Amino acid sequence: MTWYIARSGGILTYLLLSTSVVVGVAMSARARVRWPRFAVEEVHRFLAILTGVFVALHGGALLLDKVVPTSLTQVVVPFGTSYRPFAVGLGVVAAELMAAVGISNLLRKRLPYRLWRRIHYLTIVVWLAATAHGLLAGTDRADSWFLALTAAAACAVALAFLVRFAKTSELPAIAGLAVATVVAVLGLAFTPQAKSHSAVAKGIPSPYEAPVTARVVASSGDPLVSVVGNAGAAALRADLLVDNGVLGATSLQLRFPSGATCRGTVSSVANSGLSGSCGSHRVSISWTIDASRRIAGSLRLS
Repeated sequence: MTWYIARSGGILTYLLLSTSVVVGVAMSARARVRWPRFAVEEVHRFLAILTGVFVALHGGALLLDKVVPTSLTQVVVPFGTSYRPFAVGLGVVAAELMAAVGISNLLRKRLPYRLWRRIHYLTIVVWLAATAHGLLAGTDRADSWFLALTAAAACAVALAFLVRFAKTSELPAIAGLAVATVVAVLGLAFTPQAKSHSAVAKGIPSPYEAPVTARVVASSGDPLVSVVGNAGAAALRADLLVDNGVLGATSLQLRFPSGATCRGTVSSVANSGLSGSCGSHRVSISWTIDASRRIAGSLRLS
């Protein structure tokens, strides 16, 4: 559950941040809006605070997640994690720069206006880093709905800057910028990812066979069913979205003591086990499930 909170929190953070940037650019351009300026400023301030809340939710959920353990140091120090260090590091940088901007806003009346304004410009860097972080580190980055949300948010920000700084904003310019933004989003989303430090150093053992001890986590009426536990020394998690008995979206994750991690999907599931992929490896799990939803079985990774 914490993994899904982290994912949804990250996505909401990006959408709120993008909306805040658009409102801020419109304010700097002194765009004509029906609301009084003080009301627009309050909306902008509220969006900034809400963005900070969801950043904290995103980071806190990552700290609590047991499948891909994340330490406080990795959340605070950029580029220190073993999982996609550059991409995750960009998220840490974005969060810390956002905190700096927030502190400057609290001290706005005590700071020289020019200094405050220059610090406030860091919001652009925050947005760029957050965009790259989501597209490079996010587990949903290849999903069409995620790409559509990100492309829409990026286009809104890009068009806001076009209206703010361009002398003219005719249809060809708007269309060209929108196309370029979508191409950039898709290019980042499908950029090949470097392996983690630990995975490069020690790799994922293959073949790997281990006993499985896990439990089924599901709530009544909730289509999400999770299998959480261990396969030998490796942490195991499988998430299954089941709608009317039909297997929908799935994910499969294994993390080894070395720090090496593989992620994939479940292709089939039955009462006796499941099969799927994890990175470039094939995974099969055979199990028995007792009345208390505890699982005992074995896993084979090849």
